[in-house]
Amino acid sequence: MSVTSPWTAAHRSTGEHDGLFETGPPRRLPRLMGLPEPLLPNTTSRIVATLLIGWAPLAVLSGVQALQGEAGALASFAGDVGVHARLALAAPLLVAAYATCARRLGAIALNFLSSGVLEPSAEEPFRAAIAQARARLRSSKAEFAVLVLAYAIVGALFAFSPAALVQNGWQKLSATGAMSPAGWWHALVGAPLLLAILLGWVWRLVIWGRFLHQVARLDLRLVPAHPDQAGGLGFLTESVRALSLVALAFSALPAGRFATVHILDIASPLTTPFLIGLALLMGLLIGVAPLTAFVPKLLRAWRRGLVEYGGLATALGLDFEKKWLARPRPSEMLEVPDFSATTDLYQVVANVQGMRIVPVDHKSMVVLLASSVVLFIPAMFLTMPTEAVLKELKGLIS
Repeated sequence: MSVTSPWTAAHRSTGEHDGLFETGPPRRLPRLMGLPEPLLPNTTSRIVATLLIGWAPLAVLSGVQALQGEAGALASFAGDVGVHARLALAAPLLVAAYATCARRLGAIALNFLSSGVLEPSAEEPFRAAIAQARARLRSSKAEFAVLVLAYAIVGALFAFSPAALVQNGWQKLSATGAMSPAGWWHALVGAPLLLAILLGWVWRLVIWGRFLHQVARLDLRLVPAHPDQAGGLGFLTESVRALSLVALAFSALPAGRFATVHILDIASPLTTPFLIGLALLMGLLIGVAPLTAFVPKLLRAWRRGLVEYGGLATALGLDFEKKWLARPRPSEMLEVPDFSATTDLYQVVANVQGMRIVPVDHKSMVVLLASSVVLFIPAMFLTMPTEAVLKELKGLIS
């Protein structure tokens, strides 16, 4: 006789066992073009395709440009840390995140049912929120909007800041200053591809945040004394760890810019703190901001717990003192459960007092923030003497 776990039952009860947040733009663009879906069968093939479409042609075209007399084209491309960070690192990481981060977000969302945190009256509205999130992620309009917006951004650069598209030698022809074939590929394929993937994740994160906001408005059974110190919502901290890969991918953009401005020696005194601060801010917006939807209810549960459990602890403490301190009986102390019961209750009260009003633990925060800034370390090694980098890193931990 098989046993069905609560987790499996939650998946079956919603009919969303095939993934919730794994869908969404631009993963379903092939459907808009009449191609079979999924066009590529697994994550590895999608990562390889992302590199072959966005980054590899730039290397090939820059090499061809060098063979045709543009001697510095290939060297210029090889030294362009920014384009490598965007198309060879950020884009593949975000594609990989579909199979890791997005899948875990779906499982975490469905865990509201199996965790028992929902009141019975909240189950139907919860399923409606799941269905609404899934519909928005599968929206053909969202797919189309992401594609249009990606090209609109590139078009705006062409119209208002064309110099931004020919900043490096491999992007232009030295003889005429016109955009090179590699530059055109970057403008028409590489940059829109990256923007579509980025915007797709922005849309997914917006849907994730909206879903959590809807759930936070439902009737929840929050337990102030819960050992997870988050009222029973401690499982949500797993979303912070899951989204750390997305934060890492987004941080590749400021880290690449950091390396570029230092290589070109055009950094200002504010460049480094601004870019590192931007990476940390993006990490917090990605991983922590959606969970703040539960702050009001967790705060109310914490306040209620302080009063109720605090009163219980006080009553037990007074009774304990009256019984044992008024007339000490050392010979009987080891034979009665009063002391262990008092200790257990006070541990429960300590859980209430230590309750977090944002369901994020310290380890998850460390993982998220480290993911947001770790790419700045290799960027420093690329732009600064090794001794100087090691000295600065030692200064951070000493």
